[in-house]
Amino acid sequence: FRNFSILLFLWIIIFQIVHASEPDFLRESVRARGMGNAFTAAANDEMVLFYNPAGLRSIIYNIYQIVGFNTTFNENINNLGKSSGSFSSIGELTGKNIHNEIDIGLLSHVNSRFGWSVFGNTYTDLQVRNPIFPYFQAKLFLQYGIVFGMAWSFMDYQLDLGFGGKLVTRKGIDRKLHIADEEIIELIEDKKTTKLMKLAQTSETSLAPDLGIIYHFDGVQNMEPKVAISLKNIGSHDFKDAGKVPMTMDIGISTNSELNGFDIILSADYKDLFDGQQMVSEGNLISDRNVKLGVEFGWNRLFNGHHMLSLRAGRNGPYNSVGWTTNLFGIKIDFAKYSEEIGGYSGELEDKRTSIQFSLIF
Repeated sequence: FRNFSILLFLWIIIFQIVHASEPDFLRESVRARGMGNAFTAAANDEMVLFYNPAGLRSIIYNIYQIVGFNTTFNENINNLGKSSGSFSSIGELTGKNIHNEIDIGLLSHVNSRFGWSVFGNTYTDLQVRNPIFPYFQAKLFLQYGIVFGMAWSFMDYQLDLGFGGKLVTRKGIDRKLHIADEEIIELIEDKKTTKLMKLAQTSETSLAPDLGIIYHFDGVQNMEPKVAISLKNIGSHDFKDAGKVPMTMDIGISTNSELNGFDIILSADYKDLFDGQQMVSEGNLISDRNVKLGVEFGWNRLFNGHHMLSLRAGRNGPYNSVGWTTNLFGIKIDFAKYSEEIGGYSGELEDKRTSIQFSLIF
């Protein structure tokens, strides 16, 4: 167990990547996480192409993001660091999730017609199960790629249509690893080359298109309601041993109004309508873990398309979320505290997380 504890420690420090029972994604917005991830109809910033390419038509300014860096971690990482003897027993970690993301966006440009973004990130999501014969349910990968898209309006600007795509290369693993597996034994015995290392070095590249539709309703004063459908990762991203991001259909509604100098967004989504992520429990048609609700209050929109100050709150399935943004002279800081369901059904196992992002954006 001492050697196995050392292995666990090395994975947390060296491999910035892993997975439990939660939806697969390529990249998520810190702003959206603060709004419960209800962003299908509300998306209108540099992250729009990861949610709905038709949202390009809702962008008011030309937005240039020179660089954006964010990290996400869960509370178990802090608890492991604070407790004495954290790595003395695998049994102490059984059922707990270790989660960390590091994300960098470069040279993003979006406007009301087209956009693109270059990005790279690492993903760690690791859970130890069964203290008697331990195994990891692990997702460990590094990925990088480019996303691009275009959008058009029809029917006197009531109907927006967007088309995009993501070209992504991923290195890593997505699998269950038991203590008796040959890869684990080789690594514990300090062999220079292991099957686990070879798997982590294997890369796969995938290209998948996206399609989005947004319809704007006229005649509702100071509300600007709209409904949206986003078909993402058409055909799915299949990275073989490094996992798979399935095709999903998301639907959403949102309103945008102004009150005493504040811009107010209300939004609601149902993610993955046809259960491509297999989040719906057997015998049910829908899951409330796929229901997302959000609200945002923004004051004083600046030249880079973001407000000087934004406050937001949401409901990500069965759990609450909050967030804020400060934005001044092109320097933007985003913060979100939210929870993700990592169990087999809604409300089974809450994983509390924090996301922080620093951006240089004009």
